[in-house]
Amino acid sequence: MRRKDKIHELDKAIEKILENKNLFNKVYIFGAGLIGTDIMKIMCAYSILEGFIDNDVKKQKSGYKGYKVYSLEEYMKFSDGIIIVAVNMLNRESIIGQLENWKLKEGENFFLCEKFLNDVFPIVSLYLFQRSFVSLAQISLTERCTLKCQKCAHGCFAVNYMDTKDLSLEQVYESADSFFAKFDYVYEFVLIGGEPLLYQQLAEAIQYIGEHYRRQIGILSITTNGTLSPDRETMNKCRKYNVLFRISNYSKSIPGLIDKYKQLTDTLDHNDIQYVLSRDDAEWYDYGFDHLIRNSGPDELIKVFDSCKTPCREVRENKFYFCVMARSVAENMSFDAGENDYLDLDALNGKDYKRELLEFNLGYSEKGYLDMCNFCYGVDAKKHPVPMAEQMKMVNGDTLNEQFKL
Repeated sequence: MRRKDKIHELDKAIEKILENKNLFNKVYIFGAGLIGTDIMKIMCAYSILEGFIDNDVKKQKSGYKGYKVYSLEEYMKFSDGIIIVAVNMLNRESIIGQLENWKLKEGENFFLCEKFLNDVFPIVSLYLFQRSFVSLAQISLTERCTLKCQKCAHGCFAVNYMDTKDLSLEQVYESADSFFAKFDYVYEFVLIGGEPLLYQQLAEAIQYIGEHYRRQIGILSITTNGTLSPDRETMNKCRKYNVLFRISNYSKSIPGLIDKYKQLTDTLDHNDIQYVLSRDDAEWYDYGFDHLIRNSGPDELIKVFDSCKTPCREVRENKFYFCVMARSVAENMSFDAGENDYLDLDALNGKDYKRELLEFNLGYSEKGYLDMCNFCYGVDAKKHPVPMAEQMKMVNGDTLNEQFKL
């Protein structure tokens, strides 16, 4: 969105939230399960969690994580807060139907968790609690990867494995320092790549972030393709700072990964480290980076940007990028685009800096789009499904990097 009135773009949304501030001071999570547990961490950090709602009678009797679990009928007897729907996609429609049958309205009485965390809670956090909040932020430690996926959303297939430089440890420290100097809380802070387990100083990076900023992070995670296992020191730091491994499951495309996943998950289990192995039927999309050139004007690019609204922020030294893919693809595929499409965190000063930060996080900028929108399908990428993690052919005919044959 193109900024029209800096510092005042969100006045109407703020006014609405302030009018209903008593509701936002009491949060109930519909879904006493894994997703609800993650949302619970944030609500507890703000001391606004009142309890859970769930259809499971056993949980209603026993409670969950030390909190009371209500039936929806029981909640409706007082209905003194808002509800965050924190269930998987299979159950979501039925839960929404339940809520609507009680005349509850989405966006007023209840919110889907993604919408709430990305669009609503950043405003609530600032104007009710004076704390800057973002749902997701990442540090890309390396652009090197053990795989060569044809449609990698970060363009890592174009990286020269031997010549590409990783972030220095000092750059990682600076990235964390700049980010947490301006943001009070982040739902999930991710160390990514490329393949982050290739980063030689991963243990030191975890130690620094964990020691200095763990209280400002709901979930501290590492996203890995599962081809490598962490060394002993890295595992010790992951256990100490409660790091979650998110393992991408490409076993349908690369059957040899099944044994790698078993090796990795056994290691994590043995060391009492949390992990999530994703489903093997996740969908991949062609974002168009290697062939799309829109040659569109600003108005059309603003429409592309506004319809996308990716939640994938990245911090890189003092630079806060709205879209991690736009930054990484531009660099990895040598696009001459987007060099200035970031917010300088170190330059944010004065009494209104959190408001300026909030506006940027919610998609407001001087241009209203990113240069890389010219080369990306955006939300329409879902119309272009591609095989997941299909590997590029190497010069010698192999499908994977010689060092990581599977």
